[in-house]
Amino acid sequence: MPKLWQSIVKHLDVIAIVLASVGAIVVYHLGILPQAYMISFILFLLAVHTLQDVIRGEEIRTDVKAVSQCVAAPEPEIEIIKPADLLLRTEEFALRNRGEEWWFNACASMFHSQEVFNKLLRSSMENPRTTKIFFVLRPTMKGVWEREVQPKIERCKGKEKVQLLMWSDIEESIAFRMIDVGVEREAKEALLTFWGEPFMIEHGEREEKAHMPRYVIHVKSHSELLPRLKDIFVKHRLKKR
Repeated sequence: MPKLWQSIVKHLDVIAIVLASVGAIVVYHLGILPQAYMISFILFLLAVHTLQDVIRGEEIRTDVKAVSQCVAAPEPEIEIIKPADLLLRTEEFALRNRGEEWWFNACASMFHSQEVFNKLLRSSMENPRTTKIFFVLRPTMKGVWEREVQPKIERCKGKEKVQLLMWSDIEESIAFRMIDVGVEREAKEALLTFWGEPFMIEHGEREEKAHMPRYVIHVKSHSELLPRLKDIFVKHRLKKR
């Protein structure tokens, strides 16, 4: 019974229109109401019913829109950065740092270009909120670093932020850069890439070969990948060489 009453209350307007229409037909057959009046009356009731449906439909659409705005899709944990946006996005990434910056298994030869150096490393050094910059690289990068990268660092403001390099025999085929983005609590983000195609492209020959990132994965602060990347960096950083 409660459901029946709920249904009656919900459709009270329809019931009223039906009863009014039946009453009009009865009055017409009793000869009290002329035919022209009856038709006009029924058309008026139908128009009122149609108007109510339009208003109700608009209310439903408004409610659905409000609900859809409240129930937003969750933010993805990772985002692919395409080649055309790479330099700009990595520079913006550097300027968002609020603490230490970690570089793992990067190719030192890519800093041969002054423009790339400025966008990727100089912007970090000159960011007043960056406190320290740590590198963990393969020993094969040592010559290129001393010849190409270190002189550029020495000419930059904030050169003291770059800590003594750590050389490690790295077996992982990944390279990443991690920053602090937390204000009141610790939070990190990373730019992750992989050695080899299609994520990296090779330039030059033999010792002068440079591996430039082509596609980079932006790992957001709520991603489950971050603790694992942090563990990899700390493991190699603690090695003594």
